[in-house]
Amino acid sequence: MLFLAAGGFFWGISGGKKKMAFMILAVYVLLALFPFLPVDKLTAGRAETEIFMWRAGIFLALLILLTLFLLRALHGAAYISGIWWEVLILAILTAGFLMVSLLSLAPAVLIKNNLLNLSPLTLKFFSDAATARWWTILPIFGVIFL
Repeated sequence: MLFLAAGGFFWGISGGKKKMAFMILAVYVLLALFPFLPVDKLTAGRAETEIFMWRAGIFLALLILLTLFLLRALHGAAYISGIWWEVLILAILTAGFLMVSLLSLAPAVLIKNNLLNLSPLTLKFFSDAATARWWTILPIFGVIFL
């Protein structure tokens, strides 16, 4: 959790509110589109951990591309750096949402048996269905109200 807060702080300070909002938007768009990509053809016959690594790698690569395209398309929008605590909250929400999104790509057996060697606290905060719903809902409210 400390890593999430520290990473969110530095990521948010370097990017500002606008970049965080575009990243959240890109994750939502990618979550809607990703099931329709033929990723299963690339991962056919591979081990469960390899399947997750391929899915996560493709997801992150597409996320970077989509975020860059959104930033470029809306380049004329006003730059809003925001107050430091707003940027920090938005960055933490973005990092948590990204973590939940990546863990949702993992086959269920990896999460159930903890084959990814994640801490129990990480599994509780990011792979539990109840907390995953909150991590999915809260970022959009952060964009709207911050």
